[in-house]
Amino acid sequence: MSFRFNFFDDDRYSSSQNSDVGSTSSCVVPKEHPYDRENITLLFSQWVEVKLLDDLGLFYLNNVDKGKMETVTEHSDLVPNVYEGGFEVWECTIDILKYFARHEDKFANMDAVLDLGCGSGLLGIYMALRHHPETVHFQDYNPEVIENFTIKNYHKNCSLPSGVDLVGISPPPPSPSSARFFSGDWDDMEGFFETYHLIISSETIYNRDSISKVLRIIARHLRREGGVALIGTKRHYFGTLLGGGLVEFQEQLKGYPELKSTVVWSSEKGLTRDIVLVTFK
Repeated sequence: MSFRFNFFDDDRYSSSQNSDVGSTSSCVVPKEHPYDRENITLLFSQWVEVKLLDDLGLFYLNNVDKGKMETVTEHSDLVPNVYEGGFEVWECTIDILKYFARHEDKFANMDAVLDLGCGSGLLGIYMALRHHPETVHFQDYNPEVIENFTIKNYHKNCSLPSGVDLVGISPPPPSPSSARFFSGDWDDMEGFFETYHLIISSETIYNRDSISKVLRIIARHLRREGGVALIGTKRHYFGTLLGGGLVEFQEQLKGYPELKSTVVWSSEKGLTRDIVLVTFK
């Protein structure tokens, strides 16, 4: 079976210009998805490995059952307010994973983590495996993404086979009770989100509306003392329905005088990409 990486093309952003979906209203009902580890089957699954360290590789599902999103994803990698690109592993996700691997000590004591717009969930999975926070929450717009992609990826990476003795395993696997999974529009998640030590997000600020939502979540749900938000983004996203990226994010951030941002990593290869760190002043 063939598969594609969309790391170095701009199909996601150009194809969305041709969408008939112009409404900003949400098409999904917010909900929590149970992690029923005893009833998850990974038979016949095909996996892609992202190798980060000598002792760590993360796996994500290649042959994903996209459910009713199948017909949508045949024509576009993103349709605003219908399908938000969660079945793809975007380039900036890999950027953040590599940043994590280079700066392990900076993220070692994050006890509550939110993977915002999680898609594959690889960012939250990395934190769960390496640093064992008490809480790891995964959120994506589409329930199909959470149920058929995020949870299965988490199960593959973070669960041991039934009957395996945990004694002597180092590091131990994450506690299943630490992970919770949500779907829905960000404006509807207020009753689900908590206060987090670390908020991670990749390629979610691709238009002005999404930037405003991400900033509201950071302002409301990031811990004021020691809290960090880490966002991977293109410098610019081009297209009539887009117009987001780092530059627009920094412009909108001016409306939050209590927050400050620092670009901690950049790449000029292909479309310029950045990782920006946001904290309270």
